[in-house]
Amino acid sequence: MAAAPALLAALSRGRVAAAARDLQQELARLRSEAIASHRSVAMRLTWSGGRYLYAFYADGDGDGVRADDVASGRDPLIGGPRDLCSRYEGIDFGLLAEAIPEVPPGSGVLTPGSDPVRFGRSDIITFTPRGTASGGTLYLSDGRDAVAAVVVYGATGRLRIWRFDRDLWAWTR
Repeated sequence: MAAAPALLAALSRGRVAAAARDLQQELARLRSEAIASHRSVAMRLTWSGGRYLYAFYADGDGDGVRADDVASGRDPLIGGPRDLCSRYEGIDFGLLAEAIPEVPPGSGVLTPGSDPVRFGRSDIITFTPRGTASGGTLYLSDGRDAVAAVVVYGATGRLRIWRFDRDLWAWTR
């Protein structure tokens, strides 16, 4: 049955797209919350048990959401932790098993095993009361056929989803 692999790949692409939309909505909600509450809020990603977990924090002491403040409890947990795997079967933060180009405007190459969370060393995505954010990219994948990127543009806090089209060998929106 030649249709079965194509159907499985299409289902997987759909799950990757749904997970990317879900993350984009979570991040948009955080941005709105930061503006409405007049304090910084953030999503922090951690590697635990062979997968990424993410949780949401609020700035508790006026210096932004920082890893040391999260550890001490000064920046309180406001949601999570959550993981993609339990909500989207077979989908997690990750890349494909082959090298692909970086999402625009990047010009490099993403190799297998590269870090799929590109927000600096602390892996914290912060939104400020002014609507700005820490810029970076989250890559989500099934590890075989489909990969998407949720890009946060720092100066504006704008969010965009890109999908990698294997037939075109290019990122599309």
